[in-house]
Amino acid sequence: MSLILKLAPGERLFINGAVVTNGDRRAYLMVETKAQIVREKDVLLPADANTPVRRAYFAAQNVLLNAQSSLGNIDTFLEQVETLRGVFLKPEHLNLLDEAEMHMRQGNTYRALAALRELVLYECVLLEMDPPPRFRRGVAERPPAPASSVSMRHNASESKTV
Repeated sequence: MSLILKLAPGERLFINGAVVTNGDRRAYLMVETKAQIVREKDVLLPADANTPVRRAYFAAQNVLLNAQSSLGNIDTFLEQVETLRGVFLKPEHLNLLDEAEMHMRQGNTYRALAALRELVLYECVLLEMDPPPRFRRGVAERPPAPASSVSMRHNASESKTV
């Protein structure tokens, strides 16, 4: 099955690590074989990878983009997930970490990113941060988690009390 992408003028996307930029007119692109494709607007920037869950997401994203291994690879991703296992307590959050790890090990990075997306949104509520632009779609329908449902272990060295 082919993937058809509608590209706006000047829109950029990554295909198997290569940057492709559309010209000055709307275009349609048909991808007929399996490829790793991410639109530029869906990429988490290094400056936005400033929380524990976002760093795990960034490492997974860089596996998908075949970016520099120093920015993130599967080992970096697995280290980040292991760190997060020591922070999250709720079974549903640990299940999302398990799901993300399983998908990464199976080579399905898109599904790993989807699992981590839920944790990024939860982390934003906990830390009272705006979600990265890539995650803002559909956030308005989600009510913020009540303060009583917060269940992260608090590290005394952190500046924010959870």
